[in-house]
Amino acid sequence: MKRKDLFREGFKSVFQFTFTKADELTEAIKEVWEDEKTPKPKPSHKSKRPSDKEKSVNKQTTVRKRKTRMFQTLSQPPGASPDFYSLCTGCNECIFSCPYAVLFPVTIPESGKIFPHLDPNAKACHLCTDWPCISVCPEQALLPYELSGEKPNFGKAKAITEHCINEKTGESTCNVCFVTCPIEKTVKFKGNLPVFTSSSCTGCGLCVESCPSFPKAIQIKFKK
Repeated sequence: MKRKDLFREGFKSVFQFTFTKADELTEAIKEVWEDEKTPKPKPSHKSKRPSDKEKSVNKQTTVRKRKTRMFQTLSQPPGASPDFYSLCTGCNECIFSCPYAVLFPVTIPESGKIFPHLDPNAKACHLCTDWPCISVCPEQALLPYELSGEKPNFGKAKAITEHCINEKTGESTCNVCFVTCPIEKTVKFKGNLPVFTSSSCTGCGLCVESCPSFPKAIQIKFKK
């Protein structure tokens, strides 16, 4: 075969292959186009995707529930009366009077009202002898313990033994919780690990605040 004929046959084969593939591609595009033009059944109500507005509402609801759960893990101020939420006006006088800045305002999402609370796991109540937060309350939302016959009860201390230094060392290395507890005979030791007497524990959080472990080896469990 002559060189000229060889090139002619080669180009002919290439072009024939190209045209064949082009025809196949054209047919495939036609099929896709026809499929797109075919009307599809409308999705049922159950499978309807939420609109942006619905997503926003659902998101707000989730945040509101989360805030409510957070609010339930806090403690009321010292001397809180049984009618604390109906008597408290949110004046914040107790917050300003606390010498240790333990109290802080918390907004209830459902009503938008503001009430003072404390979190003894974050900052301890020092159980002041004169209770300035109680004496400054103008609405008797906080009552002196002498009048109510109650005692401070923010929760109960519980040891998290796996975080305790004594558990890690196997020795009686630390007794800081025993030293800092203001209530006598509340902290005892079983072996080298602390045990808290729930009947006398006030849940003030001084043991948590002074605990040198990280994470903390003590946690205040809130009363329900």
